[in-house]
Amino acid sequence: MTARLNRQILAGLLFVSIGAAFLIGSFDLSYGTWSKIGPGAFPALIAVLLIVMGIIVGLSARKSGEDEAPLRLYSSNLPVIIGAIVVFGLVIRGGGLLPAVFCCCLVSSFASRPLRPVKSAIYGLALGAACSLAFVKGLGMPVSIIGPWFGF
Repeated sequence: MTARLNRQILAGLLFVSIGAAFLIGSFDLSYGTWSKIGPGAFPALIAVLLIVMGIIVGLSARKSGEDEAPLRLYSSNLPVIIGAIVVFGLVIRGGGLLPAVFCCCLVSSFASRPLRPVKSAIYGLALGAACSLAFVKGLGMPVSIIGPWFGF
């Protein structure tokens, strides 16, 4: 019986390799103490969680002998995703974080089928609000939630 790589095993390996790369990258930063967390603690924690998630995904792979559809890269969606990132970069300075995340979600929703613009708009607003709370209010990042394009 030969072992075959299926999608879940490949996804698990991808998660583990990305997590390991970020964990190795965090070694140069100070972890600090429990009372005063350093700049390397959070990336290391996220990297370890990503590695654990990759191991869980890889181990939960189906062991059935039935053939799966071949792995394909849907390159037609790649320009849409890159476009969403470009739109985020163009909107963030003038529009602010909330509109930038909202626009990024709307543009990236064109990569999914079926297209659900109302659902994507709701997700965009919720994700924009969560990012605004986490990054601007929580971490104090110097970016406006609503930018000068809207008169604020």
